[in-house]
Amino acid sequence: MRIAKLAAFPADVDRARGGGAFGSAERDDAAEIVRAVRGGGDAAVLRTVRRFDHAGARPDDLIVEGAALRRAARGCPHDVRRALDLAYTRIRTFHERQRPRVAVRRDSTGELRLVPTPLERVGALVPRGKASYPSTVLMTGVPSQVAGVRSLAVASPMPADGSIDPAFAYALHLVGATALYRAGGAAAVAALAYGTRSLARVDKIVGPGNAYTAAAKWLVSADVGIDALQGPSELVAVASGDADAGALALDLLAQAEHGAGAFAAVISDDAAWLRAVAEAIGRTRTTRVRGYRARELSAAVRAANDAAPEHVLLAGRRAAAFADRVCRAGGLFVGVRSAVAFGDYVAGTNHSLPTGGTARWSSALRVDDFVRWTSRVSLRGDLRRLARAGSAIADHEGMRYHKASIEARA
Repeated sequence: MRIAKLAAFPADVDRARGGGAFGSAERDDAAEIVRAVRGGGDAAVLRTVRRFDHAGARPDDLIVEGAALRRAARGCPHDVRRALDLAYTRIRTFHERQRPRVAVRRDSTGELRLVPTPLERVGALVPRGKASYPSTVLMTGVPSQVAGVRSLAVASPMPADGSIDPAFAYALHLVGATALYRAGGAAAVAALAYGTRSLARVDKIVGPGNAYTAAAKWLVSADVGIDALQGPSELVAVASGDADAGALALDLLAQAEHGAGAFAAVISDDAAWLRAVAEAIGRTRTTRVRGYRARELSAAVRAANDAAPEHVLLAGRRAAAFADRVCRAGGLFVGVRSAVAFGDYVAGTNHSLPTGGTARWSSALRVDDFVRWTSRVSLRGDLRRLARAGSAIADHEGMRYHKASIEARA
């Protein structure tokens, strides 16, 4: 871990993460795969699976239906099952509080409503590292369940041996997934967006992935809904000298553990404390962990807001006091005991978060991402006042038939 002055921080973060959720190289490669899958369907997906995941994959390996998933789930070890049950309960309890409600306004002219309706079919992306990620199944599946989505297809890369992880299958069972499509990255995004012989197209694609996945989501967003651009993972920790340097070092290393493109930075106004963190990181020699020295913590918080990263951690009592000033982060973790890793698994909040600076306008995955809203207008009574105003505006805009239509109701 190197320690630099804070002045270099925002630009340095942009270089480390490619300046956003994806770069031009990822966009071009993703576009080629999206075109191939849109034209070639399962056959094109299978080529990418054989190239990147499982060389011996067969056409029938791409899709796994509910009955096979239930059989696989029976092999989930008891301790993992209990852990996933706890995580599911906490995530579900928190997301139940997000249930959308009808908005209503009534007056003498009638009634206006904004009505939420669950999406019919959603595709959830679940990336894969050295092992499967049942935690991401829960994070994408639980809000879908709470919203009332009828069909949830999960897409996740096929392992090299072609097996199905029982813990992954059990998580799919918990969230009521209807199918598992065994492909990842841009190929999975294109298959969900446009459909294949074995996979029906979806109304919306949610969930995280690498930079190629983020680029593919952006490319198909004119044809299918997407939640946010979620590329390589990020953490910016703002720490005061009273924080536990050893614990904070583990947070940084845990973030770097996310793999290619992951980035972790810590900013503190205490140079000696930063050196202690560097010593705690020790021999790992990771290039994805950076340290920055700020003149004061308020400047560190401003830098975190400028970066708009996926995660911000405020470690130490003095740093935690700035919680209300952090307004541009996918997820905020307050206090050194609030390890970001808790949020990845069992805190109850969602770990599917915007990255690459897109937290400036995007938010954590939530129940509202799985519904659409319809405005419902029911007018009655004396409409003369509304008609006069509407007619005047239509007349000003040169819309003669708008005006006539309004006046016919008066």
